[in-house]
Amino acid sequence: MQRFVLTENIRRFRQRLAAAGDDAAREQIGEMLLAAERDLAMLDAATSGARQGWRAGTPEDLDAIRAEKLAWFRQTFADDPRLAALIDPAPGLTMVEINRFYETSSGYPRDEVVGKPLFDLFPDNPDDPGATGVHNLYASLRQVAETGRSHAMALQRYDTHDAEGVWTARYWRPVNTPLHDDQGRLIYLLHVVEEAEAPEGASESSTPP
Repeated sequence: MQRFVLTENIRRFRQRLAAAGDDAAREQIGEMLLAAERDLAMLDAATSGARQGWRAGTPEDLDAIRAEKLAWFRQTFADDPRLAALIDPAPGLTMVEINRFYETSSGYPRDEVVGKPLFDLFPDNPDDPGATGVHNLYASLRQVAETGRSHAMALQRYDTHDAEGVWTARYWRPVNTPLHDDQGRLIYLLHVVEEAEAPEGASESSTPP
């Protein structure tokens, strides 16, 4: 029911945005549209993950494959100068592992990240009504899971906060990649990110590109 309501609200907001006659109305409706899209992404991530029916097999079989992929990730990205994370595509999008650079750059100790849902750890900045990080990242992860192909996202503003709850505008270039087993089953999602400079003219209160 909640998903239906959000989907209908998004449809209505898009119609109203197209018909809006002045800048103030477009801004207000645009913020409501972004909020609804964000809420839908959070709901779908929690209830469906990246894709329904994304893997099948015996638990013993999958455990062995997961262990193999995890070992590969740790060896490959241990000293990589990019942020790298392994995400379980099941409902919740749980963080499976991160590399050292991810830990130091994000400010989150590894033990506070692994085992937690992605968007519980990294929500949008609540003070930015134009935030699109959650919606865009979820859309990319879902596209990767459904197509079986990597996806390089456009420059993305995705603010982070420190232990005191102070938010900082930050910009990223994420690449998301599916990790399959020999039978083509999706096992994990690989999330690799490079931090980027803010685009010219951007400020801490600017709308993400």
